[in-house]
Amino acid sequence: MYLIVEQIKKRNMPMELVLLPIVESAFDPHATSSANAAGLWQIVPSTGRNYGLKQNQWYDGRRDVVASTKAALDMMERLNKMFDGDWLLTVAAYNSGEGRVMQAVKANKAKGKPTNFWALSLPRETSIYVPKMLALGDLIKNSKKYGINLPDTDKDRALARVDVGQQIELTQAAEMAGMSLTKLKSFNSGYKRNVTAPTGHGPRYIMLPKAHAEQLKDSLADTDIAAVQPTKLAQNSTKSASNSQYKVRPGDTLSTIAKRLNIKTSDLQSWNNLSTKSTLKVGQTLQLASNTTSSNSITYQVRKGDSFASIAKRHGVNTDDVMRWNSVVSKANKLLPGLKLTLFVNGKSTPDA
Repeated sequence: MYLIVEQIKKRNMPMELVLLPIVESAFDPHATSSANAAGLWQIVPSTGRNYGLKQNQWYDGRRDVVASTKAALDMMERLNKMFDGDWLLTVAAYNSGEGRVMQAVKANKAKGKPTNFWALSLPRETSIYVPKMLALGDLIKNSKKYGINLPDTDKDRALARVDVGQQIELTQAAEMAGMSLTKLKSFNSGYKRNVTAPTGHGPRYIMLPKAHAEQLKDSLADTDIAAVQPTKLAQNSTKSASNSQYKVRPGDTLSTIAKRLNIKTSDLQSWNNLSTKSTLKVGQTLQLASNTTSSNSITYQVRKGDSFASIAKRHGVNTDDVMRWNSVVSKANKLLPGLKLTLFVNGKSTPDA
């Protein structure tokens, strides 16, 4: 919320816009609509691409709080110019599309009627969308009047951005920041895997509370980041989309697609941020990552006090696998600081050592 407030202040936009993510998604970056709109601001894929949001197997900018907020505010600035500074029409157009609002304005002009938001004939969803935002604003401004106790603001909970400079495992970033992986991932919903995106596929930053940001910066300065090696998935991502995408056909379900492609239904859901209740539409594009390309090969540098078991636990893999991937080292049974190990973070499709 702080981040959005700061961006709106910088642009001199109405502060009520801060409340739109509550109306759009209940402030849930994981939210996905039946129209495949995603993130806090509920941006559809095509709009996301138009506003520079990357969407691939590694990263979805629509779920990235920083990137999606910039895109949403850029869009509203453009719409506001289109509607001559009328913010209610701007918000209505954000919800239902500029064309629909333009048509409603033209229709009223032709009939000699007022062209403000309240006078227009708009879809029901849009007609209640703007009032919802205004009502929320009124509740917050007059919370005492309505007997609502709002929590005190805490600037320490505000998110800070830490540029890590290279691809990094979220597991390692969480450890370096002194927080749980689950918590860190909740602040970095744009990353679709347990690792930041490779070069060209997404940003190189981690979002986390300011209280943990300094610790992460200090740790980055003192520690070598385990280098994540490019996988076949990244190398092939610029090739034909048929290798990494699937277009839904008539009669398809998640389970039938998974069976046809010899993958797990749960993986298909995860790659596309879908639930078991999600409805597929004919022609909808699904992102794929085959069993042979979904592992991330990393090089891990042993630290003082490390053991095969502690390294395995830290990276979410089995101890036996770590020893198998590094059989020369495991036979000696000595882990000296500075020694480099090869790990496969999801334990799939890995070669015998």
